[in-house]
Amino acid sequence: MEKVVEYRKLAIGDESSFSKLVLLFNKEFESPDLNYVNDKNIRSLIAKPDFICFVAFIGDEVVGGLTGYELLMYDQEGSSMYLYDLAVDKNYQRRGIGSNLVGELMDYCRSKDIKELFVQADVEDQHALEFYNKIGGDESETVQFSFHL
Repeated sequence: MEKVVEYRKLAIGDESSFSKLVLLFNKEFESPDLNYVNDKNIRSLIAKPDFICFVAFIGDEVVGGLTGYELLMYDQEGSSMYLYDLAVDKNYQRRGIGSNLVGELMDYCRSKDIKELFVQADVEDQHALEFYNKIGGDESETVQFSFHL
């Protein structure tokens, strides 16, 4: 029997679930410190109205999630949504969880009249490129510059 996946937007009081998602990100993104969670930032972020976090649960287990930031536009009315991170536990990939998480974020954007959702993916990350193409993303070529301060 297939396990039921529940999708939920996190809010104040869900810091424990957010911490579990950060640990999942650490594992899936192969972070050097797999057990690091910045509790102070988690409390601060989850309280911000422009920070969005959706999590996929099977029971109490966090099996996937995404984070995003609503960005107010100065050159047009409204906002855009930047999908910052998305990961699904390797044991639960290829079951539609990632697509459903993005769908939850899209529904949220529509409910807030946010007209654009965008995400960056590294050229080397073929899995991410294929995923975002599969779910209907329009690819555009850009170059990102980072300044390490």
